[in-house]
Amino acid sequence: MGIKKILPLLFSLALAAGGFFVPSPLGARELVKITGLQSIRPEHAREWISSPLELTESSGVSMARADDLAFFLENAIREQGYKGASVDWKVEGTGSDASILLTVSEGDSMMVGDISVAGNSALETPAVIELLTSTTRSRLEKKPGEAIPFVARDIQQGKTKVVSFYKLLGFRHVEVELSTAFSSNRANLTVSVTEGIRSEVGEIVFPDPPIPAIVREYTKTRSEFVGKTFTAAVPATIASRIRAAAVDAGYFYAEVTAEESAAETIDGRERVNLSVDATWGDPVTVSGLRVHGNEKVNTSFFDRHFGKLLDGPYSPEETNKTVEELLQSGAFETVRTDVLEQDDGSYLLDVAIEEGDSRKLGIYGGFTNYEGAIAGFEFRNLNLLGSVRRIDSAIEFSMRGARGEIDYIDPWFLGSGYQMRAGLFAINRAEEGYEKFKTGGRYEMSKRFGRQMQDSIALFGEAAYTDVHDADIDPIYLGDREYLSHHLGISLTHDRRDDPRKPRKGYIAQTSISAASSALGSEVEFLKATGRLGYYLPVGRNTLRLGAKTGMISPTGDTGAIPIDLRFFAGGAQSVRSFQEHSLGFRDPLSGEPIGGNFYTLFNFEYEMPVKQLEGLSFVPFADAGNLIIDDADAGLTDMRYAVGLGLRYQTPIGPLRLEYGYNPDQRPGEPQGTFHIGFGFSY
Repeated sequence: MGIKKILPLLFSLALAAGGFFVPSPLGARELVKITGLQSIRPEHAREWISSPLELTESSGVSMARADDLAFFLENAIREQGYKGASVDWKVEGTGSDASILLTVSEGDSMMVGDISVAGNSALETPAVIELLTSTTRSRLEKKPGEAIPFVARDIQQGKTKVVSFYKLLGFRHVEVELSTAFSSNRANLTVSVTEGIRSEVGEIVFPDPPIPAIVREYTKTRSEFVGKTFTAAVPATIASRIRAAAVDAGYFYAEVTAEESAAETIDGRERVNLSVDATWGDPVTVSGLRVHGNEKVNTSFFDRHFGKLLDGPYSPEETNKTVEELLQSGAFETVRTDVLEQDDGSYLLDVAIEEGDSRKLGIYGGFTNYEGAIAGFEFRNLNLLGSVRRIDSAIEFSMRGARGEIDYIDPWFLGSGYQMRAGLFAINRAEEGYEKFKTGGRYEMSKRFGRQMQDSIALFGEAAYTDVHDADIDPIYLGDREYLSHHLGISLTHDRRDDPRKPRKGYIAQTSISAASSALGSEVEFLKATGRLGYYLPVGRNTLRLGAKTGMISPTGDTGAIPIDLRFFAGGAQSVRSFQEHSLGFRDPLSGEPIGGNFYTLFNFEYEMPVKQLEGLSFVPFADAGNLIIDDADAGLTDMRYAVGLGLRYQTPIGPLRLEYGYNPDQRPGEPQGTFHIGFGFSY
């Protein structure tokens, strides 16, 4: 008889015997058999006891293991709503032929029926029901509205969750009563809530502070807690905050407690007053420094940076700031600090260093629509002369030309908190309609501040010689073709993104203003301003990105027109994506080449949706809007151009690879219907 005829026969015999069983693989002996199942599928029953099953299969049959299997299976079946379920066990055979027989009596299944809630006002009925049934729904992966089995233990846990949630809302005297009425195979639940009155934080009495810094924490704590919801966690939270402030001030051994002092009812609410007590102890003063692990970085570097922490009350907060500054330099893998008590009672700041690779050589390549093929190399020295000053250099070639640059960066200029950057550059390339050679120098003095040092202010400038030649564009649209320029400006950045390289939430705001003047030796004079806003919002696994940019450059002094190489250009993968790079805006009537403009706006929308099946791959629908206006006197939101499209983005170690198509929904004569883009990086 063939296998196709045997299996149906076995299945029919099992049904006739009054239950299911799962046949073992051909040639294998089944150590554990389950019989008596009526409504429950055998594979589910075996899955519920998979761990003790594996133990039995690996260690052999015994009476103790048979009893365990019956116990676990009975509990698992009851958790499915079969409250009268029972499982008996029997060991059949002896020695190597022994096996276990589990006989199941399911009993009647019981489902959760109607749930009525009374007495609730602060918490809506659907929320109470969700909390009450959440344990069962979570365990069985049931959605709200789906029928669930009645498991008394789960419902009691749900009742506890209702009480806990009420207490989080400030109803610390809440009482919840639960009754169950059984009807046929349904358990109908009645929930009675006595909320009581809401509690809020009243007056907070603090002990005398040892230093003014802790007074500031007192004031801040009062403003954040008084009049707010009181929960059981509030006293411990306040005590923890005060102790943290004391530790930051050098009082390492401070002990702080907070407890209720009195409660009174005012305007239908309970105000809970708190009393904070503290034993401050003596402040810890670090009088010495020990650095180890540094081989390339001079010890004097650490003396300068950590020396400011010595001979005063020790502050972990200031120490952590210093450590973060060192790590941001890139010269260190790890920097760990510890305060060690010496035999004479003094304290030593121990700094353990793990240095990184200070010299880095990188070779890269790529492709974009505008640049074509790109290749280059970068060299960095992050620890010049053992002082953690940096040299960055790069040479890059593309189908449009070449550029080279070298920068010197001092993160702590003259021992201050300011970073100084100065560099030289040279560019020789072909743009749309003209070629240029440009060389000069840039300089910048900047300072980081704010939370996690993400905000910055910078004074910057650039002095350069520019030669525009071999132009196909009519000279009247070129402006000066050979000139010296020197502009000086200031920029501000306010950054609250979670990750500057691949942000998923937060925002960034940037603005800059600069001016070129003959007083600076510049042969062209202008005033230039730019601005940028970016907002990022996670939506589940997806990410919404919104961006806006604008810029304006206006001639001043004796300059009649802004030279073409100083103007803005629009269109492309980083702009309105229905256009090729630099192709949006007015063109020279004779050559057809773009001539740029003195004012632009750009608005971007993106919604990135990762593909679950392939890590790093995302679909990105997008929409862009922007304009480019020749004369800054006509600046505004007129003559807007648009793009809607879809992109495919793949995350790589050097940034996202982007394949995008932007469709032009408002096509004009001479404009493309759409444009395909390929390249690396984000659109904004």
